[in-house]
Amino acid sequence: MRSIYMDSRWGNLQQEKENGEAITYTFKKNGTKIIYPFIKREAGIVDQNKYFDLVTPRGVCGPWIEDFDEKNVKELVSEFNDEFSHFCTKENIIAEFIQFSPWLNHSSFFNSIYQIRPYGIRYCTDLTIDFFNNEYSSKLRNAIRKAEKNGVQIIIENPNKDVIGDFLKLYSFIESKYKVSGYYTLNESYLNYFVHAFSDKIVFASAMYEGKVISSTINLLGEDIAHGIYAAHHPEYTSFQANSLLIYKLSLYAAEKGLKIFDLGGAKMDSPLEKYKRNYGKQYQYKVGTIIRNHEIYNILVEQAGGNNKEYFPQYRSGS
Repeated sequence: MRSIYMDSRWGNLQQEKENGEAITYTFKKNGTKIIYPFIKREAGIVDQNKYFDLVTPRGVCGPWIEDFDEKNVKELVSEFNDEFSHFCTKENIIAEFIQFSPWLNHSSFFNSIYQIRPYGIRYCTDLTIDFFNNEYSSKLRNAIRKAEKNGVQIIIENPNKDVIGDFLKLYSFIESKYKVSGYYTLNESYLNYFVHAFSDKIVFASAMYEGKVISSTINLLGEDIAHGIYAAHHPEYTSFQANSLLIYKLSLYAAEKGLKIFDLGGAKMDSPLEKYKRNYGKQYQYKVGTIIRNHEIYNILVEQAGGNNKEYFPQYRSGS
């Protein structure tokens, strides 16, 4: 099950947000590949030497293995780790933080290297079945019917100057309401770059009421999975249930294109958004893996940063 997060363009897009360099490391042996995309970020300076850490790009991805035999996978991963350890030493890489794909379930292959633990949920819809009746909750089906009765119409189209402008206007409400900062801020320059990078994969979906855009989403269509990436709506029209109708129509569109899953992304547990996304069907748990490659330098950086949040990894970034 291949997602858009396995596309090299995704990592290149994230390097600005993560303030680092996008790299894909590929290990090959006897026709088998281990593919590991990551962002290399500056971690700190010790004795005038610069050190780095690695994080997989936002979303959920790798590393993953292609064309492998499960009988030999443990040996293969061990050889990968030997080779990658040398790479980390050479590049002054001291730690890694990985989000594994929930749709591949390859995290268990790497548990001899990384400390792996459950981290979050991706809320999805199975597009290969009658998802309106068999995946959606009755509450969600009623919301979709309500939106249609309210006269909401959905337009799905390729990006253009007008639709990008309409989206940014709506997104400004989200940024103001939730005090969005850092990774989730958007501007016209970045959004144009995003659109250009994924010109063959991106679609905008807009909910219209009386000629006005009241809800909009940016979506990427991977080989098997459609992903909702960014969403925005006008707060005065929340009761119209436009988002529910928009996601439903977009899911129908993706199903017609032959995609198998619609991925709505994650949400903070027990938040209103998380409770809403539960209505769409399946939940895929994803896991993270962490490792400290150089404990001595890692501990010095933690001390320099005054880091004491043991729940955060790496600790020296807990205050950033």
